[in-house]
Amino acid sequence: MLAIGITSCQKKDTYQSLTYNTYLVEQVDTLSSNIDQLIHAIEHNQDSTQIRQTFIASRLAYKKIEWAVSYFLPHTAAAINGPALDQLDLDENKFIPAEGFQVVEEFLYPVYDSTSKEELLIQARKLKNLSNKIHKNFEAITFEPASVLEALKLEIFQITTLGITGFDTPASKLQFIEATASLSGVGQAIQTSKAWTHTQAYATIDQLLTEAIALCQTNPAKNSFDYLTFILKYLDPLAQEIVALQRELAIPFLQTNQVIGGETGSLFDANTINLNAFLPDSTYYPTSTKIALGKELFFDQQLSKENTRSCATCHHPDKAFSENRKTSLDLTGNPLHRNALSLNYAAYYHGQFWDMRSVTLESQTSDVITNKDEMHGNLQEIVQVLNQSETYKKHFAQAYQTDAPIAVWQVENALASYIRSLSTFNSRFDQYMRGNKTAMTAQEQQGFNLFVGKAQCATCHFLPVFNGTVSPYFRSSEQEILGVPKDKAGTQLDGDLGRYVFNTDLDQLKHSFKTPTVRNINESGPYMHNGVYETLEEVMDFYNKGGGLGLGLDVENQTLPDTPLDLTDQEIQAIVAFMKALSDQA
Repeated sequence: MLAIGITSCQKKDTYQSLTYNTYLVEQVDTLSSNIDQLIHAIEHNQDSTQIRQTFIASRLAYKKIEWAVSYFLPHTAAAINGPALDQLDLDENKFIPAEGFQVVEEFLYPVYDSTSKEELLIQARKLKNLSNKIHKNFEAITFEPASVLEALKLEIFQITTLGITGFDTPASKLQFIEATASLSGVGQAIQTSKAWTHTQAYATIDQLLTEAIALCQTNPAKNSFDYLTFILKYLDPLAQEIVALQRELAIPFLQTNQVIGGETGSLFDANTINLNAFLPDSTYYPTSTKIALGKELFFDQQLSKENTRSCATCHHPDKAFSENRKTSLDLTGNPLHRNALSLNYAAYYHGQFWDMRSVTLESQTSDVITNKDEMHGNLQEIVQVLNQSETYKKHFAQAYQTDAPIAVWQVENALASYIRSLSTFNSRFDQYMRGNKTAMTAQEQQGFNLFVGKAQCATCHFLPVFNGTVSPYFRSSEQEILGVPKDKAGTQLDGDLGRYVFNTDLDQLKHSFKTPTVRNINESGPYMHNGVYETLEEVMDFYNKGGGLGLGLDVENQTLPDTPLDLTDQEIQAIVAFMKALSDQA
């Protein structure tokens, strides 16, 4: 995605060499200067208004170069503007303390506590160190035109999925002010290459940016902003025009197995996300023959010990590959502890199961097959049985292009390939985003705007998959602590410790669970890891009250905001209607 120490452009007769090092270093200098002013304001005990002003100036300066930091320096981007939550490092089995703008923001909003001055000062100085790191990197990198354009397109997607939703500004609520800076940064970056501004695509980009920025500058109210129209009329067209600009300039698109390919212009196309980018190498890539074989295995009871249960026993196709039970049953008919998660869109996670204990779908399949309460199978014995079947031997040979005996890894990969195929992106919402304006009702459109805005759902269920994998780079999947109660009465916290069970040294993981997709949510109830809620209205009531803390439960480290959302019954119904519009069409 980037080259160091080589010429950024060879076709000088087509477009001029870029000067992004100079431009970006100058922008980082502005960022660094603003952070110096923030540090000065804190050190000299200036009032909260002055400190906030220097903070806002610093983050707006960052937002103007967010496109480059996010793309070229992802680890630095996560540090300087990631959530104000300690980051889990499973390799080291520890949490990395949170730092960056969102941590500083929590000291300043909603009220500045001057008694926290020393800690605030430490965090501000960390920002300074991070800006110095960005400066050094931007001096060394030579930015290729294709990489710059891809980064700018992804920034538009980042504004869509994180910026305007308030994910970056949970305390200050300045998302529209910051979106203005991000959009301005995109425009300035394109203008840095003067040849790019003499194109037809640029004229359209410039107009879209001008109009989008004007809307953000009107200080729109978060709860009444028309997010749906803003995305469809401005943000998604901007991304498409950046792709058009690259085509007009005859700059080849990158071919590096990106999650979102260079030629992809819309966040809402059916094939926007490249699933192969989630996999370690081509050995794991799904093919039509692998998918067909996986489907055959998915419904085959020979994968269980007593030949009485298949994967489909608990994952019903008509229930979005989930089960209409509070929790699944073990092999003796007794309830298990957790609800069966939908397998639709399961491929778009870095972590499977409610507790995210399996990194891949392959390891998930083997876990379920060998689990003594679920299928109690033995994979070595299973492949022996399969190798005795002429049909299976033929199908495996076709799928894996080998006459060697069927291997355990092939069984796991075939099943995983089938599960990866259960993501169609063809709901009425998807049809609406692709131009069919009759696909969603006015109530459902209102529900989307509430989902993104007032209800804050999109800050955990990220567009376009509506799950917990942070888009548009899809580098990590989040777990949340909601404070789910044991029963509907809501008087006692559910005892399931979630991800903590597999990481008992990390107390911050107590009661944390994977954030599932909202796609096909109407078919995949009951809801939550313990199936405590039967209807979407009950789920919304739980969130509306502020989760477990809002119910008065003792929830340590709840990541869900505990303040009531103040949604009316009509607004809840609109959100529920929108969520039903996320059901895939047959």
